[in-house]
Amino acid sequence: MKSSRILGVFALMTLALAPLAMAQGNGSIAGTISRDSGGGVGGVAVVVNEIGAATLTDSNGRFSFVGVPAGTYSLSFTLGANVANEEGVEVSAGDSTQVAKSVDWNITFGDTITVVSASRRVERIVDAPAAVTVVTEAEIEKQASHGQLPKVLEFTPGAEVTQSGVYDYNFNTRGFNSSLTRRVATLIDGRDPSVPFLGAQEWAAVSFPLDDLASVELVRGPSAALYGANASSGVLNMLTKEPRSSQGGQIRLTAGELSTLNLDARWAGHLGNDFYVKVVGGRRSHGDFTVSRVGTTEYPGLPGEVVPLNPLDDDEITFYSARVDKHFDDGGLFTIEGGDLSLEGPAFQTGIGRVQLTDVERPWGRLNYSRPHFNFLAFQTKRKATGQRALSSGASIPLDTERIAFEGQTNWDIGEKARIVAGASFADEDIDSLNPVTGRQSLLFAPISNEKSAFFAQLDWNLSDKVKLVLAGRVDENDLHDSQFSPKAALVYSINPNNTLRFGYNEAFQVANYSEFFLQAPAAPPVNLSPFEAICQSVGVSCGFGITPVLALGNKNLKLEEVKSTEIGYSGILGGKAFLTIDVYQSENENFITDLLPQFGTALGQINPNFGPYAPPAALPAPVAGILLATLQGALGPSFAILSNNLDGSPILVGASYTNFGQVDTQGVDVGLNYYVDDRWTFNLSYSYFDFDIKSSSPGLDSLLAPNSPENKASLGLAYSADRWDLSVSGRTVEGFFWSVGPFQGQVPSYQTFDLTGNLHVTDHVQVGIQISNLLDDEHYESFGGDILDRRALGNIAFRW
Repeated sequence: MKSSRILGVFALMTLALAPLAMAQGNGSIAGTISRDSGGGVGGVAVVVNEIGAATLTDSNGRFSFVGVPAGTYSLSFTLGANVANEEGVEVSAGDSTQVAKSVDWNITFGDTITVVSASRRVERIVDAPAAVTVVTEAEIEKQASHGQLPKVLEFTPGAEVTQSGVYDYNFNTRGFNSSLTRRVATLIDGRDPSVPFLGAQEWAAVSFPLDDLASVELVRGPSAALYGANASSGVLNMLTKEPRSSQGGQIRLTAGELSTLNLDARWAGHLGNDFYVKVVGGRRSHGDFTVSRVGTTEYPGLPGEVVPLNPLDDDEITFYSARVDKHFDDGGLFTIEGGDLSLEGPAFQTGIGRVQLTDVERPWGRLNYSRPHFNFLAFQTKRKATGQRALSSGASIPLDTERIAFEGQTNWDIGEKARIVAGASFADEDIDSLNPVTGRQSLLFAPISNEKSAFFAQLDWNLSDKVKLVLAGRVDENDLHDSQFSPKAALVYSINPNNTLRFGYNEAFQVANYSEFFLQAPAAPPVNLSPFEAICQSVGVSCGFGITPVLALGNKNLKLEEVKSTEIGYSGILGGKAFLTIDVYQSENENFITDLLPQFGTALGQINPNFGPYAPPAALPAPVAGILLATLQGALGPSFAILSNNLDGSPILVGASYTNFGQVDTQGVDVGLNYYVDDRWTFNLSYSYFDFDIKSSSPGLDSLLAPNSPENKASLGLAYSADRWDLSVSGRTVEGFFWSVGPFQGQVPSYQTFDLTGNLHVTDHVQVGIQISNLLDDEHYESFGGDILDRRALGNIAFRW
C-alpha cells in the first residue's frame, strides 16, 4: 500500500513538471514591485499584455512568469486606481528577464493584503473564498517578546484562545474547543509540527523567535477540501521570513515577572551566487502559573493529584535552527533547513488529567523546492519524550514519535478565465511509548505505524467580471479509516474591486487521534490483585494477577466526526481606511468523539465493547474458573464490572474509554473591523456569537456535549505608531461557559483581560519594549482545570545590525 501511495504522489509531481519540460524552449520573467520609499507592494495585478498572462505580487512584491515565448513584451501593473507600465521587456529562450519596478502610488492599507491559505495560491484577501484573518509581519514584531504564539491571534475575529499555563493553550475557532484540541490544522512553512499521538500542538515547542514570522493566516471554517482531517474547523498557516528579504542580525533579551529571563538571536545574510542563510536560536527560562494539586487545589471541583510538580515553577526551553536558500533566475527557490528544541517543566491538560514534561526533544528538518507553478515539500519531525509524568497517577509515560511527509502541488491558468490548483501528499507516522525502565509500553499496547495519503484540487473559474466560482475536493486515504471525500463550493461576488460577498459550502471530517484509538494509560493508581493468583496457581495455571493497572483505553471502533457547513461572508475596504469582515455560518456536526468516559455508569452503558467481562485463561478448569470469578466479584464489588482482559489476555481494570455519540447544529457570527484613523492611529474591534442545538444525544449525556466555548465574546484595541515608538492596548471580554473535558467538569466564569505593548527605537540599532499581559491583574481561569492566570509584565531590549 505504501508503494502505491508514494507512486501516486510522484506521478502528480511528474504531471506538474511536464509543462515545465515542454516550455524549456521559452524564457521567463521575474521581478519585484516596490515603493519609492522602500518595501515590496503586495496584491498588484501584473499582466504580460501581449499573451494575456496575469498574476498577483506576493506580500514582498515579487512576481514571476514561466514558459514565456522569446520576444519583446510590455507589462502593466494595477492596484486599485493605481496603474503603471513597463515597456521593452526582452525575453530570450532559456533565460530569465529581471524586472524591478519602483512606484510612487497612494496606497491604502487594504489594497496590499494578500493571502495564500484559502486557495493555496496568492490572492487579495477580499477575493478569498473563505474567511481569513491575517496578522502582518509588522504586527507580529511589536509583540514578539512574549514568545507565546497563540497570543498573536488572541484579539482577532473568531479566534478561541484559552490559556492555562504559560504555553498551555487551546486554540480553536467556531466552537467545540477542548484540551489538546486539533480541529485547526497548523502549518509552519508547510510543515505540520503537531504531536502525532494526539494530533494537537505543543505550543512550548515553537523553535524560532516570533518575529521570525513573515505572516500568520487563520482560515476560519472547515477546510478539509484542501488540508484534510485536522482542518475540520480551520487552518492556521504560518510562513517564516526568507533570509534574502530579512538580512541582518538581532539579539533580544527579555526579563520580567514569573522570574522570566529569555534570550533570542537571529542572523541572515548572503553567501554569494544567490545563496542565502539564516540561523536562529534562543533560550527561555521562567516560572509558570501552574501549581501543585497534591492535597489542595486552586478552586473547588478540581481533581487532586498524587505527585507534585517536579521541577516546580521552572520552565526551561532551548532551541536552534538553520536555513539555506538558493534562488534561481526563473523564480525558483530551493530550501533546506533543520533544527532542534528541548523543553523541561511545562504541564498541560489532557483527558487523563495534567501531564508534566520533564525531558522532551523535538528535532525537525525540511526540504522545499518551488517554482511559480510548482511546489515540492518534504519534512521530518520527531519527538523524543523520555520524561513525561501523569500527575494524577504518578505514572511515567515516555513517548517517541516520528512523522515523515511529502507533498507535491501545481497550479496553472486555463485560458484567461480559470485557474486550477492540484496536489498530492503522503505521510508515514510511527509511535512508540516504550518505557526503558520497565521494558513495557506506557501509553500503548504495542508500537504503531500508520500511512496516509491524499489527492486534492481546486478550480477557480471567473464566470464574469464580478462572479467567481470555486470548486474543490480532496480524497484522503488512511490505514485507520475508509477513503474520505471532502468537497467544497463557493461563489465570490465582487460588488466592486474592494468589496465582495461570499457564499460557501464545505464538508469536513476529523479522525480519532492515536490516543483515542489505541490509548492504554494509567487512569488511577493500580490495584493489588496478587492474592487471587493463588487460586490459579493451585492448578498450575498463571492468570497474571498482581499489581493490576487501572487503564484509560482507546476504542478502535470509533467513527469519523463529520461536519457540513454553509456560510455567507462579506469582506470590504471602506473609504480606504477600514477593513470590515462579517461572516455568518451554520454547521451540522455528528459522531462526536467523547472525552474519556467511565466504562460503566453513564446512559451509554458499556463504553468500549472491545473490553468485555473478564474471562479466565482457557487452561483453567471450569470449576476453578467459577471459584475465581465468584471470589473476584465478592472482593471487588461494583468494580468487578470493569475487570477485563487486555489484548494479551492479562487482567486489567477498565477505568475509562471513548465512544461516538450526538448530533449537533452550530451557528454563529464573526465580525471584525480594522480602522486606520490616520497614519498613526489604528482601532480594532471584533465580536463573535456562537450557539448550538443538540439534535440527538443519549439521556443524561447532554452535559458531555458542551462546546467549551462562550456564547458571546468581543475584543477591541487601540494602537499609536510614531516614527520611533509605538504603543497599543488591547482587551477582550468572554462570557462564562461550561467546560467538560475528561476529569475537568465545571463552569468557567466570565472574565476580561487587557494587554499593553510598547516599543521605543532608541537608535537605528537599539530598541527597548514592554509587554504586559493581563494588565489589570484580573485573576481568572480560562478553562475549567486550567491555571489561575494573573499579570505577567515583561521588558526587553534588542540590538540589531
